[in-house]
Amino acid sequence: MAPGGNVLVRQPRGGVAPLLEGKTVLEELPEYQIQLEPPGPERLFRLESEQTLQERMRQEARQRPTLERIAFPDEPILSTSAYTARAFPPAQECVEPNYVCYRRLFFEDINSERYGWDLGFIQPFVSAGEFFFDVAALPYHCGTAPCRKYECSAGYCLPGDPVPYLLYPPELSLTGTIFEAGTIVALFAIFPG
Repeated sequence: MAPGGNVLVRQPRGGVAPLLEGKTVLEELPEYQIQLEPPGPERLFRLESEQTLQERMRQEARQRPTLERIAFPDEPILSTSAYTARAFPPAQECVEPNYVCYRRLFFEDINSERYGWDLGFIQPFVSAGEFFFDVAALPYHCGTAPCRKYECSAGYCLPGDPVPYLLYPPELSLTGTIFEAGTIVALFAIFPG
């Protein structure tokens, strides 16, 4: 056992040495140190250039009992001309978000317009009924969240997703009820009896 937790191992030069009867083969073999302790952070995170690494490996090879010469291959010359920068402008990419923001929709048939439901020959009557309901409830929809100017498609399913045919009742709103009641009172005042 060598100092520093290393083990000295003798290895044959040309592969595995044949065992000789009654003779010690270990005397002819070069020594190599195998480190048994894990390296510390100063060795793991060492920053050095390629030339510094090669020189350090040469110095470590000189400190071994057998003088092995470490030869590194010559680096090939990739180009003799000077580096030329890009001659074209950088490319630009327009990335669209996966949601769209738009102004509030007061007349929308979510089932047929957004999700593609078609009820056959009944569809025109269903769409007309929803339109006339939206006309009657327009003051209520305008009064519901009056400061909200925009909506986004982030909470809806994507086109083509399998969505069941659902009824979407209007959300409950005190301000919407006040707007609807005020509109009804104003219409009775303008058009009496």
